Amino acid sequence: MVLPFARIAAPRMAAWLGGLGRVAVIGCAVNAGAQLLWLTRIQAQPAYLTHLLPAQLLGGAGVGLAIPSLLGSGSTSLTPGRFGTGSGILNMARQVGTVLGVAGLVAILSRVSRTDPVAAYRNGLVLVIAFFAAAGAVSAVLLTARPVAVPSGGAVPPSGQQVTQSAPAPAVPRST
Repeated sequence: MVLPFARIAAPRMAAWLGGLGRVAVIGCAVNAGAQLLWLTRIQAQPAYLTHLLPAQLLGGAGVGLAIPSLLGSGSTSLTPGRFGTGSGILNMARQVGTVLGVAGLVAILSRVSRTDPVAAYRNGLVLVIAFFAAAGAVSAVLLTARPVAVPSGGAVPPSGQQVTQSAPAPAVPRST
């Protein structure tokens, strides 16, 4: 589900909604919702088709919307001379976030109870939901301002508005 949403839905939504940041917020919300769905359906007995698959499909759609949009909106304001360094820092931050998230899950899942093994997984899902909700909130605050074109005279726009040079919107980066 990641690829169709990353390559087809996210660029169209960005054009329709007016920016990649808004798509990132939606992607984070969809993924948090997918994890919440899984949280409500998780059980000790296997039921892949009815319990896990729907949450995984929804989560794949959320990741397909969020990750490329976050990377694209994070690199939109970089000048060509700073693009290499800026995209490197952006990807490093993504990797650090992944490491911290996995470390948190390992810490939670290291305490699986023999009497209720699902409880630790529920706690892990709560952590994942919190991370996606936080990412969506941060994205909503930092990435959803509509860009304001800088006049050739270099006048400063009103406070709280994002400044960009007048240029075509960048494409959503490809997922590898």
